[in-house]
Amino acid sequence: MENDKVTRESLVSEVAHKAEDRLEDSTQAYLAQAGVGVDSRQIVSLIRDQPLKCAGAVAAAGFVVGGGLSGGLGLAVLGFAARTAVRATLYDLLSVVRNQRTTAA
Repeated sequence: MENDKVTRESLVSEVAHKAEDRLEDSTQAYLAQAGVGVDSRQIVSLIRDQPLKCAGAVAAAGFVVGGGLSGGLGLAVLGFAARTAVRATLYDLLSVVRNQRTTAA
């Protein structure tokens, strides 16, 4: 009984990996056909390394494409997101400068 479960799980895992490989290959073929110079494996790696940032970027793009900026509420959300992004970028920049100063000293 346990062997059947392990065999099924390994079979499902193998099928999932093959499907993932085929999807990546198809994506890369479409990107190459469109003339986009991006490697699909780099995109997948980025999503795996930073899933929350990627989900936020996709949500923001969907918001903009979906017409969320057309009203006052959309503009307010955009302003809040922009302030948050600028603040995070400044903190990251200050951290880099601080690390360079401590390394140089």
